[in-house]
Amino acid sequence: MKKTLQAPVVGLQPTSTPKLSDLQAEFTLQAAKLFKDYQAGLEYAATLFRTYHPRATQVDFIPDLLDARQVILVQSMRGQKLNFEHLKKQSKAILKDLVLGDALARHRFTCNHPKLLSGTKKLSQMLLSDAQHVLALENGFDSWPKLKHHLSALDTTATFLKTGGKIDTPETAHIRCGNDIKNLLQGADFQGNFHEIIDPFAMGPVYPRNAGVEALSHRGTYIDTLLGEYLPPNEKRSLFDISTLEQAFLESLPAQYEEVTLWFEHDAFDQLCLAHILHHMAERPLPLSFDLTLVQVDHFPGVKRFLGLGNLGPDPETICLLFQQRLTVSPAMIAFGARIWNAFTNQNPTDLWRLVNEKSAPLPLMQTALRRMLSELPHPNSGLGFTEMLALQILKQEGPQAMRRIFLFMVAEHDPEPYHGDIMFFGILKKLWQGDNPAIEIVGEIETPGPAKEILKLTEFGEKFLAGQENWLRYNKTDHWVGGVEINNKFDKNWYFDPKTGPILQN
Repeated sequence: MKKTLQAPVVGLQPTSTPKLSDLQAEFTLQAAKLFKDYQAGLEYAATLFRTYHPRATQVDFIPDLLDARQVILVQSMRGQKLNFEHLKKQSKAILKDLVLGDALARHRFTCNHPKLLSGTKKLSQMLLSDAQHVLALENGFDSWPKLKHHLSALDTTATFLKTGGKIDTPETAHIRCGNDIKNLLQGADFQGNFHEIIDPFAMGPVYPRNAGVEALSHRGTYIDTLLGEYLPPNEKRSLFDISTLEQAFLESLPAQYEEVTLWFEHDAFDQLCLAHILHHMAERPLPLSFDLTLVQVDHFPGVKRFLGLGNLGPDPETICLLFQQRLTVSPAMIAFGARIWNAFTNQNPTDLWRLVNEKSAPLPLMQTALRRMLSELPHPNSGLGFTEMLALQILKQEGPQAMRRIFLFMVAEHDPEPYHGDIMFFGILKKLWQGDNPAIEIVGEIETPGPAKEILKLTEFGEKFLAGQENWLRYNKTDHWVGGVEINNKFDKNWYFDPKTGPILQN
């Protein structure tokens, strides 16, 4: 395998990302401006609504400020094709807006520019070069020249593709947890085979691989019951069958392949799938008989709130540039991933807590994702996991909301490390209204095809759980898992999670 240019869009080290509070403030300002411009009849605003709001084409659609916010949040998670000439115009525009006292421009400068953050320069002293620096920082680069270099690399890759260049070979296997990049790979004329690993390890009981068929069947039944109603009819398959096929595929590698490339993001769903694969690889003699490579991404230029590879946009040069920068998976990575998997499937979470805090580990994005996963253990006061608490916080802040919009608010501006996909999130919310003393209640439905139509409201008990005044496990039947750890209200003691000290076993 040829080693190619390493660029800052891919890497194993966690990247600096905007503070959630800064993002929330920026999105609020953007939504206010968009709503005002839409009411004024500006065409760009109408185009944004048509592009990002599902009801914008309906004749009776009259948006409010919350709809504008929805548009901004959805746009923030989608890839925007960057153009150098357009960026130069943007830098002039935001500098002009700053001079005119625009609140959004002021926010963008004060939250990003290092000399403003350190107090060594004033807003009144900002120049065009400073505006360019802000745009570079917003896109993940510490300088304007590095942003320019990235755009040049994209152009070079696009030219290579247009002239018939091939990125991979037919002897390549591409493995991804989901099919969101399958069409992107096909559109870029990748020649290798695509394979999915889609077992949602972030939910339900997860057992060691030697646990046997009965354990795998139990897991399958649990997940099918929890999530089945939210899956489209053409996607409903037994998780037991899925898991069995995935295990067989991983054990058959490399089969006919000379290279196996793993495509993963930074969230727990992806990183657990990665750990699962590395656990399989650890059982093989080293060195492996094939090249094992990794594309691991936690941000990408043009995406304000990066959540997934599937949101990068249709341009083939983007996915090709990522592939060109793939990294060789080292024996140390394989060993660490296997240790993570073993700890994750353990009934005691303390080993996993030690691993996520281990210094100089070879997969720090995996550590961050699994630390977030441990926060799904009940909080000592509320008895609810972090995702559940976020959902209640959003309902308290925003008032009654549709499930889908709660999910949007959570992943776009509330969750510091996005954890769940939409279907998994809906499964969690369902538990919160099905309890004997529910935290939320259904107060209506939205008009939309498919499931997840419910409009939800915080209950009085929900207020108490959110404030930590009552504990969910004392009032509601509970039987769920975080990896190998079972949480059950019938137990004398359960594992809880303190963000500062980690897992604790208590009454």
